Amino acid sequence: MTGHDRDLAELAEALRSGLELRAVLAAASAAAAGAFGAEGAAAYVLADDGSSLELAYGDGPPSLPLADAEVAVHDGRTMIPMVSARRVLGCLVVDGAGGEDAVERARLVAAVAAQAVQAARLWDSQGIAAAGTLDALTGLPNRHGFASVLARELARAKRTGASLAVSVVDIDGLARHNVQSHAEGDRVLRLAAECFSRGVRSYDCVCRIGGDSFALVLPGMSAESATTLVSRLAATFAAQAASGTTMTVSGGVASFPQNAGSQDELVQLARSALLDARAAGGGRISAHEPDGHHGPQPDGPEPSAPRAVSADARATSEYAGLLAGELGLDADRIERLRLAAYVYGTADTAGVQARVAAGALDGESAEWILARSRTPDERPLETRILHTADAFVRAGGHTSQAGAGRALAGLFEAGGEIDADCLRALERLLAADAA
Repeated sequence: MTGHDRDLAELAEALRSGLELRAVLAAASAAAAGAFGAEGAAAYVLADDGSSLELAYGDGPPSLPLADAEVAVHDGRTMIPMVSARRVLGCLVVDGAGGEDAVERARLVAAVAAQAVQAARLWDSQGIAAAGTLDALTGLPNRHGFASVLARELARAKRTGASLAVSVVDIDGLARHNVQSHAEGDRVLRLAAECFSRGVRSYDCVCRIGGDSFALVLPGMSAESATTLVSRLAATFAAQAASGTTMTVSGGVASFPQNAGSQDELVQLARSALLDARAAGGGRISAHEPDGHHGPQPDGPEPSAPRAVSADARATSEYAGLLAGELGLDADRIERLRLAAYVYGTADTAGVQARVAAGALDGESAEWILARSRTPDERPLETRILHTADAFVRAGGHTSQAGAGRALAGLFEAGGEIDADCLRALERLLAADAA
C-alpha cells in the first residue's frame, strides 16, 4: 500500500467512524499534502452566509474568496475544491504546485472530504447538533454524543466479532484548580481534552461526559491494551503540570466481550473500576476485574494491579463462539457464550455469582457455567459447547495446527465426557481452517 493509499484509507475511516468535521478535515489536509509532497495543507469550508470560504483547519488567511469548481494555483498555492452535487462546499489549499498525478490524487481526497462537509450541514439542518451532542468548552462529544458513538461502535463490534474497550476518566482534584479561578479550571479541562485527543487513533473517540469526567471509546482494543493506552494518556497529561503543581487522572476500563455485552454494562463496569482507582489513592488506571472485589477495604492493603485476561481464556471464548455458530445458535446466544467462556474454567460458584451481581453475566449464562458439575447428558447444549472449547484449549489445541490435531484426538479418546455433536462441529471447523 502506498503512502497515498494509507492517507486515503485513514480519511475514509475517519469519515466512516463519524468523527467531528474538524478531525475529518485534518485527515483530508494531511492526505492532500502527502499527494503533493508538501509540508502542510489547510482546509476551508463555505461560510454560513455563502459569501466566502472560512478557515476550518491548518494555517492560512482566516477567509478566502469563493473558489471555482476547478483546481487553481494562486500565489504558489494550489486550491483543490471540495464539490458535492456540483456545489463548492470548501477547498483544500496546499503549499506549492504539483503534477497531474498529484492533482488527481488530491481531487479524490477533496471529493471524500466534501461528503463530510455535506453530512455536517445536513446534521445541522436537521437540528441534531442543536440537540446538544457537543461540549461547548472542549469541542468534544458530550454524554449524549458518547452514548451515540458507543452504541454505534458496540453494534459494529457485535457484527464483526471485534473487541471494544470503554474508559471513564476523572481529573483528580479539579476543584483545586477551580479554587484559583474558574478560568484555571477550564484551562485544565481543555488541556486534558487536547492530551487525550492527540494521543488516540483517528477512529477512537474522546468525549467529555461531566464536570471533570471524560470517556473514551476504543474500537478493537482489549481491556489490557486500553489500560496501557489510557495510562500513557494520563502520563502525558500529568507531564503538562506547571512547576510545583501536580495534575493526575484516575480511570477505569471495561471491554466487550471480555467483561460485558451491553452498552450500560460496559459503562457501569468502567465506572466501577474508576471507583477502585480513586479509592486506592487516585492517579492510576484500573481495568475491571471479573472475579475480584471492587474497591479496597477500609484500612486494608493497597489493591494489586489489575489481572490480565489470559490468552487461554481469550482462546476459549473464541472457540466457544465458533462452535456455537457452527451448531446454529443465534447471534445473541453466541455473544453470551463468548462472555461466559472467559470464566468457565476458572471461576467458582462465588465468582460466577459476583459477575452476575456486577452485571457482567446474566442469570442464564451463569447457569450454563454452573451446569458443568452435572453429568454430561444432563448439561444443556451451551454448557457442552463451553466444556468442549475449554477442554480443547486446555489440551493446547489453540497453540498450533499440530497442537489442534493432537488435542482433537485426545478429546475423541475421552469418550462420553465431551459431547459428540460438539466434537464433530469442532472437527469441521479445524478442517476448514486447515484447508
